[in-house]
Amino acid sequence: MLQEQRRELLEQLTAVDAAIAALASAGTALAEPPAFESDAAADTAPGAVVATRVKPRRVLSDSHKQALVVGKRRAREIHEAAKGLAREKHDDSFVPAIGKRGDRQPPRLVKRPATK
Repeated sequence: MLQEQRRELLEQLTAVDAAIAALASAGTALAEPPAFESDAAADTAPGAVVATRVKPRRVLSDSHKQALVVGKRRAREIHEAAKGLAREKHDDSFVPAIGKRGDRQPPRLVKRPATK
């Protein structure tokens, strides 16, 4: 089926080439159509499959990913500041306090093992 379609298309192509040649010989100045590489390759090996090389997927480095995160954070902060929802920024030396339980009890939401 594909061979038949290919043959029909080649016949149409030869008819177009003949029409262009007739116009060129009649005195109409037409540029010569460029010969395609695929036509020559298709004529030489009709059953051969041509492999195409696919470029590898582009992956960002860790530094670029970090820069994107920082840029998004800055944009979000600017957007929130424009809305009036900005929080107070802490400097780099800020360390949040971690509370300790004096009575050594686990938090309330932790399941205790069932005793039997």
